Amino acid sequence: MKNLNYYIMAGLLALALISFGVSHLVQRQMAEGDLRLEIYANGQLYQKISLSETITEEIKVINADGHYNVVEIEKGRARIKEADCPNQVCVKTGWVSQPGQIAVCVPNKFNIAVKGKSNKVDTISY
Repeated sequence: MKNLNYYIMAGLLALALISFGVSHLVQRQMAEGDLRLEIYANGQLYQKISLSETITEEIKVINADGHYNVVEIEKGRARIKEADCPNQVCVKTGWVSQPGQIAVCVPNKFNIAVKGKSNKVDTISY
């Protein structure tokens, strides 16, 4: 009887682990499959790029007033690599990779935003 209980418990544990692994894999593929980067300059959409297809790319955007920002894009993530603004907060923001994340350069009126579907819950309030 004790052996039967161990087999049942081991089977349930294996089933739970397999279910968790499959659901995690499916959610990850869904999130990565439709990620895109939107680049805005002076409040206008400058370019849309798929983050799931891009391997490595750098884009230099020069505004009408002569200021510039360099966006570095890798598969699944992007960042403002270089800018000529005084405080460099946009560069220090680092990589953005999840839907809803943004990096903003206020002096240059420039920002990048990751768009896509997300099943993650940011916060729960009651």
